[in-house]
Amino acid sequence: MSKMSKKKVIGITGSMGSGKSEISRYLRKKYPVLDCDQVNADLLKKGNLGYQKLNDLHIVELDSNGEIIKESLASYMFSNIEHRKQVEAILHPLIFDEMHKWIHEQESLIVFVEMPILFEISAQEHFDSIWCVVADLDVALSRLQTYRNFTREQAMARLVSQMNPEEKMAKSDIVLRNNSTVEQLHMQIEDALKEEKLNGD
Repeated sequence: MSKMSKKKVIGITGSMGSGKSEISRYLRKKYPVLDCDQVNADLLKKGNLGYQKLNDLHIVELDSNGEIIKESLASYMFSNIEHRKQVEAILHPLIFDEMHKWIHEQESLIVFVEMPILFEISAQEHFDSIWCVVADLDVALSRLQTYRNFTREQAMARLVSQMNPEEKMAKSDIVLRNNSTVEQLHMQIEDALKEEKLNGD
């Protein structure tokens, strides 16, 4: 069990386009699932803590309503590794605070947290088990271009900024391979759930 909770806290990670969102959608039928990207988005809303801290440093552009222009923030982060570290050093502690508050509020003995860059920020200690979903590079690129409207260059830039999938797989407790159908991914999720329950809730 996690040091922070009596619940079993399972992290879901993987590179962009690998299928994390589909795993979360499927698991939500039975278990609480927190999307850290959504937590991050909420923190960046006008007046919230992430918004305030970034705006105080004058590293974000605001639209006519005073909201952060997300495309501008993304460009700032992905153009320079130091910029990315600067923003992440502000936002990540806030995300962890929100995550642990959420975990504490859940009644389920098993909870899931979707965290795309779990290993990149050395967040392993927050989880009792880690699931990693992987997809071949061409599959991930195609998904990002189709479903997120990225150009191939934009998709590649984001993928190469993340840890090598082989390294993520080696650090994970369970690996799900998502190069085929949604149904096959769901079957792998059911197998993973059985494995987790065999190890105790």
